[in-house]
Amino acid sequence: ATTAGLAVLLSEGIGDTIRVSLTPQPGGDRAEEVRVAQQILQSLQIRSFEPQVTSCPGCGRTTSTFFQVMAQQITDYIRARMPEWRTRYPGVESMDVAVMGCVVNGPGESKHANLGISLPGTFEEPKAPVYVDGEHYTTLKGDGLVEEFQDILEAYVERTYGGVTAGGAR
Repeated sequence: ATTAGLAVLLSEGIGDTIRVSLTPQPGGDRAEEVRVAQQILQSLQIRSFEPQVTSCPGCGRTTSTFFQVMAQQITDYIRARMPEWRTRYPGVESMDVAVMGCVVNGPGESKHANLGISLPGTFEEPKAPVYVDGEHYTTLKGDGLVEEFQDILEAYVERTYGGVTAGGAR
């Protein structure tokens, strides 16, 4: 309900402050409310806070929960890197990353993202094509897919958003 109401108002240009109220987890804090508010603003393309990770919901074509685990690991990795990336790589907040569970819908989503991977699904060859800016970049195989994809992600951020020195120059 929060999102639906805010979306209408914000799309009409009404309001400059939003508040999201959630029931916190026992012993938790209210930081999740801030993250949800940021996700609302980002999904409405009003402001970007961190790269968006798109992943599939899963279906009968996915072989396991690995794509879900990898999507979460990539999301966590990006969140952990954002304090440094935000200062060194202006614009990185608007990057889109896709982590897909099979090669049926995966390549399309991956091609529309800045960086995407399509993991093997049921009865698919055990390889994972990686796309960079809509073009096939490489195919990963074997163990270490997450780490290899993170390396590609780091190189992409450096190459695309350029490093900024302490003085602010590129």
